[in-house]
Amino acid sequence: MVDDGWSVSPEQVSVVLQNVDVAGEPLGQAVKDAQALAERRSELIVTGRTTLAEAWDDFLEVRALVPGMAITAVSNAAAAVVEGVLAITAGDEVMAETWRSEHPGIFEGQVKIS
Repeated sequence: MVDDGWSVSPEQVSVVLQNVDVAGEPLGQAVKDAQALAERRSELIVTGRTTLAEAWDDFLEVRALVPGMAITAVSNAAAAVVEGVLAITAGDEVMAETWRSEHPGIFEGQVKIS
C-alpha cells in the first residue's frame, strides 16, 4: 500500500465544520441587526418628509443582503465538504470490500485473539 500522507478523517472534518458553525454566529447576528435597522425606517420620517427614510431603504437594500449571502456561501461550502467526505469514505469502503473479495484467503491462518 502506498502511503502518500493524504487521508480524510471524518472526525477531524466534523470538528472543522463545528468551528465554522461557531465562527459563523456573528453572521447570524448581522442578519438580525440588519432586520432591526430596516424596521427603524419610520424613525427617519420627520413631519411627513420621507427623503431620509427612502435613502435608508436604498442603503439597506444592498447591504442587508450581504450577511445572508455570506451565510449561504459558507453553508454551501460546508455542504460540499460533507458530500466530499461521504463520497471518499464510501469509495474507501467499496475499494476495501473489493480488495477483500479478491483476496479471500489473506486473513486465513491469522492468530485469533480470544
